[in-house]
Amino acid sequence: MNKGKFITFEGGEACGKTTQVNKLKEYIASLPNSDRFLLVREPGGTALGEELRRLILNYETDKPTAMAELMMFFASRCQLVEKVIKPALAEGKIVIADRFYDSTIAYQGEARGLMSAEEILSLTRLIIGDLKPDLTFYLKLSPEEAFKRKTNALPLDRIEKEGILFHQKVAKGYDYIANLESERFCVIDASKTPDEIFEVIKSKIEEMM
Repeated sequence: MNKGKFITFEGGEACGKTTQVNKLKEYIASLPNSDRFLLVREPGGTALGEELRRLILNYETDKPTAMAELMMFFASRCQLVEKVIKPALAEGKIVIADRFYDSTIAYQGEARGLMSAEEILSLTRLIIGDLKPDLTFYLKLSPEEAFKRKTNALPLDRIEKEGILFHQKVAKGYDYIANLESERFCVIDASKTPDEIFEVIKSKIEEMM
């Protein structure tokens, strides 16, 4: 069977990513070939991944160090790729992921200052092989605008609670990888209305199909 396609959604906090993923779920459900699609999220997507997600985002008693946080993300990703994503792609499905390794480059690489984008990409290849998205939607929103939106989005998880400087670095990390691997990126102005954004997303996915 033909290899499937791998699509990811990326962006900083409050960029509207969750809204767009939910709109996409509704759109897919209306399609006659909806069973061709599989939606997953990071961290998560497997029993192990969901437990790691809980620990990463909400564990306040003994917060993970920056490197421990990075390794937890990679553990979740490895499980998701091997158990879910690769088998689905081998069946010819279109897999849509809410975050993937670009988030690691932006959050743990740039914002936490652990390693460069190139080093994270090397670690990614070591852990999950040469799998990379065919198409990545990057919902780009300034951290300042995101902070205005976040005031209406309580409660916040541990990473969302980080300060403006952290999220400015996240944006810098996303911009870097979007330029480095521009052939797969669709950069969308996230200050547009949800319907305007979704029209771009739907059009791109229809082209791919």
